This record gives sequence, structure tokens and C-alpha cells, in this order.
Amino acid sequence: MEAPELTFWNLLFWGVASVLKFVVTPSAMIASGHSAWVAWALTTFGSALGVLGFWHFGKWWFQWLEARMGPRPDRGKRIFTPRRRRIVRVKNALGLRGLLLASGLISVPVAATLGAKYFRSQPTAKYLLMLAFALWAAALTTVSWLLKQGVS
Repeated sequence: MEAPELTFWNLLFWGVASVLKFVVTPSAMIASGHSAWVAWALTTFGSALGVLGFWHFGKWWFQWLEARMGPRPDRGKRIFTPRRRRIVRVKNALGLRGLLLASGLISVPVAATLGAKYFRSQPTAKYLLMLAFALWAAALTTVSWLLKQGVS
């Protein structure tokens, strides 16, 4: 099978796909005939741009919500439901490491927004998240490539 041509639109499509559907993009690229290196590079680049975009958008969005709703004392005491307790317990138990480990499974927008919400005070968090997506992309691309080699 001949490798597909990498046009601007093709690159744009795979870059957007890597942000929106990160888990399936490396497999889809390998299945469409791209090399493992191209699949890894485009998935990593797209997810890194997605992390940057959603990190800053998430930060802005939470600041906007806080400005619109007012400071916490004006809104009254926070009610801790069982669901909120569970979320706080998981966040405190797993922290940034947990987000990095789960990032490939929970998608770029969700991981970056959660990172911006809970870990923006840690200066390396954004870059660690990009690194985590690069490692996830390498793992997913390798598995997809090995499966394709075994099938063909």
C-alpha cells in the first residue's frame, strides 16, 4: 500500500482528529497507510497544540465563571455532595500523576481543562501533560503498527 499524500488539508484533518479523538487517531492513521513515525509525530503535534489551546481556554473560562458568579463568599457556602466528595478524593489521591496517566483515555480537551483548573499553579504541569500525550501517542502508534504488521 502506498503512503498517502500529506497535503495541508490532510495534516489539518489529522491534527484536529488527534485533539478530538486522541485514542483512535494513531490507529486510524496507521490503517490509512501512514508510517508509524508520521502517525506519532502528527498525533503528538496535534495534541500538544490542543493542550496549549484548551489549557489557556480552560484557565480563561474558569476565571470568567468566577468573575460572573462573584467571589465564593458572595455565593454562599459550598455544598459537598457525595459526587463532589468523590471527585475531591480522587484528585487529592492521584493528583497530577493521575491526570497524566489517564490523559490519553480522557481526551485532550478534558485533560487540559482539568489541568488548567486544578494544577495551573504548578509551572511544569502543562509541559508534563504534553509529554504524557506524546508518550501515549507513541504507545498507541506502536500497538497499532504491531497489530497491522501481524495482520498483513
